[in-house]
Amino acid sequence: MDMNSPSGGTERIGKSNPSKDARGDLVLTGIRSLDQKLGMEMSSRKGLPQGSLILVRYPSETVIPTLFIQRILLNWAQNSDNVIFYVHSSRPYSHILNSFNAYEWDVKPFEGKNWYFENMFDLSSSSMASSLKLGKIEVKRKTYVKKIIDRMLHVKENQKKQCFSVFDDLLWMKEDRLDEDSNALITFLKGTIMSLTKIGGVHFFLLPQDVLDSVAERIIMNAAQGIFDFSRSTVGSKIKDTFAITKLMGVAYVSENFDLTPSESEGFKIESTAKI
Repeated sequence: MDMNSPSGGTERIGKSNPSKDARGDLVLTGIRSLDQKLGMEMSSRKGLPQGSLILVRYPSETVIPTLFIQRILLNWAQNSDNVIFYVHSSRPYSHILNSFNAYEWDVKPFEGKNWYFENMFDLSSSSMASSLKLGKIEVKRKTYVKKIIDRMLHVKENQKKQCFSVFDDLLWMKEDRLDEDSNALITFLKGTIMSLTKIGGVHFFLLPQDVLDSVAERIIMNAAQGIFDFSRSTVGSKIKDTFAITKLMGVAYVSENFDLTPSESEGFKIESTAKI
């Protein structure tokens, strides 16, 4: 089945078929079991909305949500008409590569061609001395985020390619103290959303739960077009990771909890937690 199919069918990963809906306003993830939940039986329109900001909330003690998003981005990278920006601020580049390599997901063929790692890990938000010794200048990571978004706009406008991105966590907002200034946070989110709407594609903001100020977290949740909520629990001797779509504007979706497990054929598989 073709990954363009508006009925939601997706080919196995590894195929270089386009991943976006034939009408251009939705993007299939390439994870078959997830795409089947986007649109439900009531709609033939399946996928994630173009230009959307998806907030991914997860417990700090698990890396499964990050791997899940990495798998989706790698699926999109297999289409040469897509450009991926992977912005990492919580881990160095070598650690990011190790997480891909652990599952034998090879990102090297795309790196430098249509996949770009953007290093915010080594960028400090604290004051630093200027090269001209004119005192202190304040380096804000939100400024770097804006520059990356501007780069995506440039690619969209000049290369006519779809841009996708992930900002691997929002801990930099704590360092910037952006989570303590509601007005500044709202201004930043408004500008970001307006730009992402022009860029198209799909963009993920990863947020460990209970890290930012609670008001700031609610502001971000309200601004996002979609929210993926992950949780982790212990059942007997096993650790269980679950996933739910709690918000997704513009798409009918299944509102329930899903088990999330690694899958050799498609990277990850989601299935209902309901017992039949």
